[in-house]
Amino acid sequence: MSQDADAVNGDADDAIYFEDVEPGTVIDCGSTTVTESEVIEFAERFDPLPMHTDPDAAAEGRFGGLVASGYHTLSLSVRLLVEAVRRDRAVIAGLGIDDVRWHAPVRPGDEIGVVDEVLDTRPSESDPETGIIHESITVTNDADETVLTLENHELIERRERRDGRTERGDGSTESV
Repeated sequence: MSQDADAVNGDADDAIYFEDVEPGTVIDCGSTTVTESEVIEFAERFDPLPMHTDPDAAAEGRFGGLVASGYHTLSLSVRLLVEAVRRDRAVIAGLGIDDVRWHAPVRPGDEIGVVDEVLDTRPSESDPETGIIHESITVTNDADETVLTLENHELIERRERRDGRTERGDGSTESV
């Protein structure tokens, strides 16, 4: 099953709960263009290596030019994921990220896109009011090269609560 972000997000008042998320769902989270100024600004604050901050030094390096920090690429992908998917989910917290792999450099001017695939869902064993979503996230550039992959685990509210009441999209509850 494949969906775009608009189909998933729907009405802003309709929260997406654990029960609404189906394994196998693939969501195109959109794309963003990476700029040289953003690459340098991010790196100066968080990953100040010359390959990210100094175009002249980077030109002489292994990549032949400025490249984005992998953490910058990860941050940009999270932003797209939040805007397309998580903003409307009843997310409680992220539980962890596994198997983060940077496959190719991201350069200024690259357009990167994010695809989210739900691999698995399961009710939480420790809290019956929550569930866990396991996702695979793939980031590609405009040449369709995979530049980043990771797996994410997210804690999300269940619609049916322990007290036997069901949460509605408008925040009110009803007895079941």
